[in-house]
Amino acid sequence: MKYLNMKISREQLDRKLEPLRDLAVSGMPKQGWIRTIRDALGMSSAQLGKKAGLGQPRISRLEHAEKTGDLKVSSLQKIANAFGMRFIYGFVPEASLEYMVRKQAEKIVLGRMERLDRTMRLERQGLSDEEKKKAIDGMVDKLLMENAKDLWL
Repeated sequence: MKYLNMKISREQLDRKLEPLRDLAVSGMPKQGWIRTIRDALGMSSAQLGKKAGLGQPRISRLEHAEKTGDLKVSSLQKIANAFGMRFIYGFVPEASLEYMVRKQAEKIVLGRMERLDRTMRLERQGLSDEEKKKAIDGMVDKLLMENAKDLWL
């Protein structure tokens, strides 16, 4: 039952994250968000600094730090407030969370199946490709339902 609850939670979170995928693909503007928004508002770095309670040189350093990825979340929040905006951050998975979990379980199962398949072939009891696929799917489901906490060890 825990697996089903976790699956439902992952699916709900996937739906919430879906609208962010386009933004994640387009990425940060070349100049960074701070400079891009500041320019779009027609605001100088000195004016932004005044609104944020920072000096103009500090704004320039923050804009540079954003492009290099060396900016603290607290600094981004301060700049967002100065713009009259809300700052958000998040993680956007490349694939759905459910897909990621199933792939991880499949990886574990394939490792187990490889050893089993080798033994069975030595005994001339190998499985057909279709039988292997069925067995893998069943083992993935069983792993997810019984030992999901062990997926990421």
